[in-house]
Amino acid sequence: MAFKPRIPRNCCFTARTAGRPLNLLHTAARKVVNLSTKTKKLNPKFDFAVDVDVVKALEDGSLKARKHPGSFSLSPVCLPEPLMQAVESALKDYPWSSLSKDAQILKRHLWSRHACLEADEFKLKQLHVGERIQKKDRIDPLSPDLPEEERKRQLDSLQSKVHQRMKKEVYNWKAIEYDPYKCVMYLFGRLAPDFAALVKIMSEMKKRDPDYKPFTILDFGSGVGSSMWAVDQVWPRVCREAVCVDTSADMNNLADKLLRGGDAEKPRLVREGGTFFKQFLPLSNLLKYDMVISSRSLFELPSMNTRLKTLDVLWRKTSGYLVLVEAGTNAGYRLVQEARDYVLELSRRAQEEGEANPEGYVFAPCPHDKFCPKFFDGTNIPCNFEVSHKPLSLGNYHKAQKDIFTYVVLKRGKKEECVQNHWPRLLDDPLKPKRHVVCRTCTPFGTLRELTATKKKHSPECKKLLRLSKWGDLLPVQVSEICDSNGVDHQDDNELQDDNELSEPEQSVKN
Repeated sequence: MAFKPRIPRNCCFTARTAGRPLNLLHTAARKVVNLSTKTKKLNPKFDFAVDVDVVKALEDGSLKARKHPGSFSLSPVCLPEPLMQAVESALKDYPWSSLSKDAQILKRHLWSRHACLEADEFKLKQLHVGERIQKKDRIDPLSPDLPEEERKRQLDSLQSKVHQRMKKEVYNWKAIEYDPYKCVMYLFGRLAPDFAALVKIMSEMKKRDPDYKPFTILDFGSGVGSSMWAVDQVWPRVCREAVCVDTSADMNNLADKLLRGGDAEKPRLVREGGTFFKQFLPLSNLLKYDMVISSRSLFELPSMNTRLKTLDVLWRKTSGYLVLVEAGTNAGYRLVQEARDYVLELSRRAQEEGEANPEGYVFAPCPHDKFCPKFFDGTNIPCNFEVSHKPLSLGNYHKAQKDIFTYVVLKRGKKEECVQNHWPRLLDDPLKPKRHVVCRTCTPFGTLRELTATKKKHSPECKKLLRLSKWGDLLPVQVSEICDSNGVDHQDDNELQDDNELSEPEQSVKN
């Protein structure tokens, strides 16, 4: 008896199919079955949609995709003209070539900085190193069978080897003592990138919170006054009082000199409430400031206990925003996350104890208050961002340079139910193959997710918006929460192949 294939009901015979071979009918049946099974849940990397208001604005032409509400990209940041003139006047007595070389050495040293190792961590590291050396040399100085002289010799040899190995494996932290020339080196090497990073951060704050105005600021670790100049750049003629705290008297003198146009004999730029330079952080909680800033200062504190005590004081002095910025290295990222988690814990405890205005939350860059998912993604790449700036040229032309930084902005009060607080943050520049766009984001649910816009599943406006977004932008899209062990989506090349019919070279793009 011949086998008769089972034909689905919705696969009907017509004049076209009546004369076809049986294997073609099998193919048609399989296609119908495949269509019926494609009702599965949409892959999370495709499951997002552009905000409705943004879509309407894109369609009616009142908004361009490059300037969407979550875009915070800036052209290369230049120092303001009064500051440039003050710098040129302050550096006129120093030889250009030697100062440039020394400033580069200091920049590299600051970039390679690590936090000081805690005492208990140092002892534990020392113990592990000693065990490794004993295992390698096959010695046991504490053996009861050893003569006393041999035991003493082995202990001395082991102590010497451990000391030498610790010098290689443990970062030798030392506080940087800024004398007048080293302050000038810092001015030449770090003023422009520090200023640019702060301008980028504060420009986002101004765009997302247009009603906020920093009338008073406290700058901890103020250095040459980069934060003060950045505030005046973003909010012109708004700041009435500035308090700059730096342990180096020479650094305070140089910052004051810049306010006087580079000449200590000239009058200082006047603020309504005054500009004050201090060498020690005031511990009183009576005075609060609209904005408290700590830029590139946490590495200079000698221990975790000192850092946390300092953060406690800074947060209690904050009535608006607390801005923390560090170098975009793994070490800088860990310090910023330590500070972020500690301040959120302070806020939680204050709420439990019923303090006045205890609430606080992460304003930027994280769209959530949960633990940072970058610790679990396995890439060992910190959450950092990029800013382009014009370096100090002193009459010579130089191309724009880029600086990498990591930061967190914490805000007092309850988190507002604003649509922008639910947009994911772009953690890198989008990947732009020919037929789709891939964006690596941090979502409001505390997870990392790759969002992929394709021609088949998304509108042209959505694909264009993602393609024109930049590293550090908020994507104006709504994403759904997914239940996943680590919250990290991985690209499915086979699904992209089905959606976009990619060519062979495009299939090699890894996400």
